[in-house]
Amino acid sequence: MTTEKSQNQIEDYLNSLDDSKNYPADFASFISEINKRIFIPIRIERENGDVSAEDYSLSYLLGLPGEGDIGFAFGDNLIPYREDLLNPSDLEAYFNALEGYLAQEIKPTESTLGTPGTSQQNITYNALADNSVAQTIYTDILDWNTTSTDTATYNFDNPKVMGVVAQPAKTQDPETGEFFFRSKDYYVGPNTAINELDEYVDVATGETKKFNGEPLKPIFRIGAASALFEGLSQEKIFEIQQDLAAVGLDLGSFAFDAGNVNTTIRGAEVDFVALLMTEANELNSLFPELNLIDKSAGTLYGQLKPYIEYKKQNIEETNLFVDKLGKEFAGEIVPPNEAQIKSAVDKAFVDAGINPTAADYATYGAVFTNLQSQAAERQAEIDRNKLTLADVIGLGTTYDSTTEIGPYTYGGFGVSLPSSEEARKELGKPLLPTIDVEFELNKIVEEREAGRIDAAKEIIARTAQAAAFKKNFMVFEENF
Repeated sequence: MTTEKSQNQIEDYLNSLDDSKNYPADFASFISEINKRIFIPIRIERENGDVSAEDYSLSYLLGLPGEGDIGFAFGDNLIPYREDLLNPSDLEAYFNALEGYLAQEIKPTESTLGTPGTSQQNITYNALADNSVAQTIYTDILDWNTTSTDTATYNFDNPKVMGVVAQPAKTQDPETGEFFFRSKDYYVGPNTAINELDEYVDVATGETKKFNGEPLKPIFRIGAASALFEGLSQEKIFEIQQDLAAVGLDLGSFAFDAGNVNTTIRGAEVDFVALLMTEANELNSLFPELNLIDKSAGTLYGQLKPYIEYKKQNIEETNLFVDKLGKEFAGEIVPPNEAQIKSAVDKAFVDAGINPTAADYATYGAVFTNLQSQAAERQAEIDRNKLTLADVIGLGTTYDSTTEIGPYTYGGFGVSLPSSEEARKELGKPLLPTIDVEFELNKIVEEREAGRIDAAKEIIARTAQAAAFKKNFMVFEENF
């Protein structure tokens, strides 16, 4: 199509609609007007070497004019695209057809000029079309359709011409009455914009999302989560269960059965795989360049595996970050107040048999506060080191139960699990004791104040000896 003529005529037409506010009642009427304003120059080269060119409106060409009208046999390249240019489902389908037609029409096509007889001659014709202009016009129309005017507001939900973009399919929640986007065929999230062709839609423009020129569509269909386990060996199922546990499946929340899957249990493996497939579909639509779904894999699990590995890495990095924060802030506690410090120091000193001084309250108050911080850090570490069922299952190995015995045993299949000590060693999660703040404070006081304690004990012993001597002397005097 000629750049200036087509673009200018369409721009003038769109501006005139904004001025008059008399927008087409339907998409078909709008496309009919667009077809009148798209001009395609056709170049004809006769067998005698003469060359000529003429602009034809797309509307005229779609009428498939005969030789008596246009002058030469025309239409072979247009027929495959004609229906989508006359009655497209939306603007994207229209311009896809237009670009496809132009790509064919720019190639030289042999034909004949004139009516049959001695005057008829062979010709070669082709379109002198700039296909890139089609994409420019497409974008211009999309933007125009949702751009507000001085007197009215337009947007994706209230466009100037309905049907320019395929409307996302909305479903009504039977409980809340709210409408949300949903596909009837694929796993997609409740807030995802997806049209009736199951193509992801940009909610701001209504335009179909694309990657490498192709519409982005979800990969995993509803029902694929259950089908993923069909025909698999128990060893393979257990391997998948280990992967699922590593990315968040709570094995303790249902009747977990190693190497077996009950597809009827809510919240178990199948439901969790459906959630992963939904996440994979959604993330793939947002970041298709990450290749989170292996569409060429021969199995459903093979297709999902890249996303599971991606999720594992994210969980590991998140856990490292949280662990780092935990170590940095676990010791942060509300400092004990003066009464709490006095009570703790008094008890430690009384238990040791000595009386604290003002200096002792300052010194051992700091010790008491530090011990509380250490105790909080230790408790946080103990909590981080708690083993989960997922930890233990993740270290499990399968074996042939016809020759060995293990905790999970079926005909020809079994699973060996590590002991808690083995699991802790493998995972670097040692079993740690808690810190008893009162005991540790008493021990420190006894160590640091050993001299005062011994002196106090000596004074107490001498006092006791003097009291005993006095008592014996008084008895002696009475007897004397």
